[in-house]
Amino acid sequence: MRRVGIIGAGLIGSWHAARWQNLPVEFVGFYDHTPENAERAAQEFGVSTFNSLDALLTNVDLVDVCTPTSAHKEGVLAAAAAGKAVVCEKPIARHLKDAEEMIAACETAGVPLFIAHVVRFFPQYAKAKALQDTGELGRPGVLRTVRAGSFPRPDPDTWYNSFEEGGGVVMDLSIHDLDFARWLFGDVERVFARGLTFADESMRDHSLITLRFKNGAIGHIEGSWASPPGQFRTALEIAGEGTLLEWDSSDPSPFTVQVDAAKTGDEKIPGADNPLAEADDPYYLELKHVLESLDADEPFLISPHDGLMALKLSLAAIESIKTGQPVAVEGFTEEVTA
Repeated sequence: MRRVGIIGAGLIGSWHAARWQNLPVEFVGFYDHTPENAERAAQEFGVSTFNSLDALLTNVDLVDVCTPTSAHKEGVLAAAAAGKAVVCEKPIARHLKDAEEMIAACETAGVPLFIAHVVRFFPQYAKAKALQDTGELGRPGVLRTVRAGSFPRPDPDTWYNSFEEGGGVVMDLSIHDLDFARWLFGDVERVFARGLTFADESMRDHSLITLRFKNGAIGHIEGSWASPPGQFRTALEIAGEGTLLEWDSSDPSPFTVQVDAAKTGDEKIPGADNPLAEADDPYYLELKHVLESLDADEPFLISPHDGLMALKLSLAAIESIKTGQPVAVEGFTEEVTA
């Protein structure tokens, strides 16, 4: 039975911990730069606290990195050096150079690296991908997604409110849909975006991103931290050749797919109604997938390259917001200032 340890005892660390305790692993405990955070989480889950990263690495087989984005690199490099399999919360890193170094370190050490883009495990999105893969949605046309809520924390003194640490709403929130968009329609040719990231509105950050895919399809990605407190909404629309898929978290009606009746003789694809089941938990499914892939020695659904490309798209969108110009993805390099 694999022994799992978590680096980072914040919200996402607690979410992962609750799932690890329901999976066939030995969840051993937490390490956090702030010892009292690790102690609080360890008491909540009845596990150990480690007073150093080395101590945690000595006692585990798999490391789950749940720190703030800017600290992902430290945890992943340490795990790779120790020869431990790694789960790393999205985004893979804050900067492209860091992500490339992390991937290279894991490849050199021969350790698996999973980037936790959990939206791929939400049943609505997984169903949409399956329908796209079977051709039932027709030739790709337009993708539209919304991921909108209030600022993640009531206290402005948090790393979410630091662009240098977290990258704002594009990198922390819209990156979910950027990864999904590329998973669905393939590589992106160019990115154009508008937003509030550089308008001194970090706690009400909002972005609108347009993607031009290499296959000619168009993507519209809306991400927001400007909703009233306590609200959160996601939505998904995919228009194919004679087909429209729609889902909105604020709508109680089921996930539906409408098809031109002249194309199929019916207005719905059989079996494409609500794919939700009460027991479905994307975070559980995500970590279960990690274990099953390790056991079978098979590739993860999300490769390190996928994580790198999602980061690259988010950085290209941020660059477009900054400059007001479209950004070609191929050849894009991030300018990092000290």
